[in-house]
Amino acid sequence: MTTQTVNFSNSNTWMSGTLPAGKVSTANASGAPMPMTLTLVSTDAGREIAISTDGGVNFFVPAYDASPAAFLSVAVKAPISHARFTGALNDPWSIR
Repeated sequence: MTTQTVNFSNSNTWMSGTLPAGKVSTANASGAPMPMTLTLVSTDAGREIAISTDGGVNFFVPAYDASPAAFLSVAVKAPISHARFTGALNDPWSIR
């Protein structure tokens, strides 16, 4: 099961968690404030952030700069329903 925390005490982070043993975490982002930033702190070779606009049925990988060695960050300016984070076990992710 994916660990997800809705963090109302920190105005900078709306939801956060760590990747489970399956190395993939899908978060329901439909209530996140706009604009939002999706982040994944990972050095895994297969790291990826994907987004869905149709309730998590289909995902696509938006264009982003994957050159930073330690993290990925995606700025989202339109509503999305879900975000999928892929990396290594215990890699932290967040929706801000």
